[in-house]
Amino acid sequence: MVTSTKVLVILSSAEKEKAIAGLMYAKNAHENRWVDDIRVVLFGPIERILANDEELKELSSTVFKITAHPVACTTFADEPATADALKALGCEVDQVGGIISEYLRNGFIPLVF
Repeated sequence: MVTSTKVLVILSSAEKEKAIAGLMYAKNAHENRWVDDIRVVLFGPIERILANDEELKELSSTVFKITAHPVACTTFADEPATADALKALGCEVDQVGGIISEYLRNGFIPLVF
């Protein structure tokens, strides 16, 4: 039986360096085919930081183009400017609790940064 490896990268920390590590992992995992499927969810203070940091915006934009359905939590993207900035990068804004749970039910391995 062949199993596929599916990884869910959850970016949550308020630390920029942790976000960079998570985004770089997602990018490299996709480009090097380390896993069969990689998804990214933003869930926490990183959303506000990412919306205002040019380095993170550039890296996120690249990662969001190669991962399926990147999503950020509406609770943390509480300001219209934050939600708009995330959407401009190609990230959907929605309630993520159920989305994360669905990924886990479908066999995704969570990596939290």
